[in-house]
Amino acid sequence: MNLKSAGEDRKAANKLYQTSMSDQQATKQILNMALGRLQKFYSSKETVLATVNVHAGPAPPKPADYKKSASSGGVLQLLSKIIADAEATVTELKITEQQAQKEYAAFVSASSASIEANQASILEKQKNVASASSEKSYTEEAQLSKQTELDKLGDLLKATHQDCDWLVKYFDTRQKARAEELDAIGEAKAILSGANFA
Repeated sequence: MNLKSAGEDRKAANKLYQTSMSDQQATKQILNMALGRLQKFYSSKETVLATVNVHAGPAPPKPADYKKSASSGGVLQLLSKIIADAEATVTELKITEQQAQKEYAAFVSASSASIEANQASILEKQKNVASASSEKSYTEEAQLSKQTELDKLGDLLKATHQDCDWLVKYFDTRQKARAEELDAIGEAKAILSGANFA
């Protein structure tokens, strides 16, 4: 769950809480008004009955199972129970809302800490990438420089190799020509040694 959807869920839950609280408060108010009217009605009815009984003379005998205001007791008790249930629901709603708010606050705090840690990690990684990129460009420059030097040395090696190949290829021919040249110099020297230039 991400922070945005958690916020939306919390907002919807709070709206439901507000509506439920309003409904429960309205229910309590209406039921308290009804209870007050019924209590007023039944208490005045008993007074009226007592007054009527005094002026009317002796009351007719009551059946054995008849109880005074028995019909009002059940309704008044039922309304009181419904009001008590509404109050209990209000208390339960408040506790549930407080718990949900605490959980949401904890989630937001944990998410914020996680986001901050992730942002710090991203910054660190961006620094590492920048450093690696700098090292890479330095290495690429060094490679280009070394490659230029390597190409020059390769050209020199190639030229030297061609010279060596030429020497090896014509070594016997040159050695034979050199020997013939030495022989010709030796003969010329001998001829010149015996010659008289006077």
